[in-house]
Amino acid sequence: MIRINNIQFLANMANVLSLLFIPVFAESLGATYLEIGFIVGIFSASTLLSSFIFGRVADLHHLRSVLLFGFGIAAASFFLQVFARDPSSLMLARALAGFSVGIYPGALIAYVHYRKQSLGRFISLGSLGWMVGFFAAGLIGENMNRLFLLSSFFYLICFLLAFRLRDIEKPQVNLSYFSLDTLLKNAGPYFALFLRHTGAVGVWTIFPLYLLQLGATDFWIGLIYAVNPAVQFLVMRRLDRLGNERLIHIGYSLSAVGFVSLILAPSYLYIIPGMIIIACSWSFLYVGSTRLVVERNPDKATSAGLINSMIGAAGVVGALLGGLFSQVFGFRSTMFAAVFFCLAGFLLFKVLERQSA
Repeated sequence: MIRINNIQFLANMANVLSLLFIPVFAESLGATYLEIGFIVGIFSASTLLSSFIFGRVADLHHLRSVLLFGFGIAAASFFLQVFARDPSSLMLARALAGFSVGIYPGALIAYVHYRKQSLGRFISLGSLGWMVGFFAAGLIGENMNRLFLLSSFFYLICFLLAFRLRDIEKPQVNLSYFSLDTLLKNAGPYFALFLRHTGAVGVWTIFPLYLLQLGATDFWIGLIYAVNPAVQFLVMRRLDRLGNERLIHIGYSLSAVGFVSLILAPSYLYIIPGMIIIACSWSFLYVGSTRLVVERNPDKATSAGLINSMIGAAGVVGALLGGLFSQVFGFRSTMFAAVFFCLAGFLLFKVLERQSA
């Protein structure tokens, strides 16, 4: 399991190395807040598409082959971002990068599940990768070419590690490539997660700019972002004994509290307690939702991939709403919207799960 754990850590670190300063980089290329929303959203849209396609492919074919393909495409597409020179070319480059990011997560989760390892502990390594990636990006600053090249390099290492993985036996499932049965049978966890994450992405779309407005330097932006996954890493590893539905309920409630605290922050240092609360809420919600659908359904990679698809779909809608709200009403309006979406997600989960019982 050492190789697959290293892959989870490195892949997540590679993703966020060039993620943190995309809004600032896009603004430096002349993008408006609304265009920044489109740039962030196209990444999530392409992730949504590839997560749906390749989750199903992983259930029907070899997991190792899907991993190799995904990491190879990621290494190439993240490298191509160095050629972005204006908002349009950056949007195209992020679309390619986002597509590559959606290929491998479902296969990774399925691989770990079939090896009978703790999903919470495995997912926590991704959060550790996010923490290191955010902190490293804060140290490097807005040198985007260096960040893009480092992301590509770490994805190349993931490819080499995946090449040495042993393929595993898994149950054969009789599925259609384009069936929506799994999505519809699990509407509660999927669509409620979509609502909550829509609000969150709206905030994260403009969050580096909000922190700059509050007086944060590049280093502090990286450090504040690193707090979130650092707490996730510690919390996710301790959730094995808690029931999935209980985790989900706590996750939605804490999310609303966390985003309220961001609205009230008078300076960037006061953001940190809110980031800790939001980190705990996402730990509960993501682990609980992923475990619930993977344990409930025979098509493990598809079930896990659809979680990523919901995150991608929320990334599209949330980024557009975040850019639009910030342009028209100001940064804090996105946080008010996030609180509303968290509460709406909680209610939707309760209603849909009661109907499916």
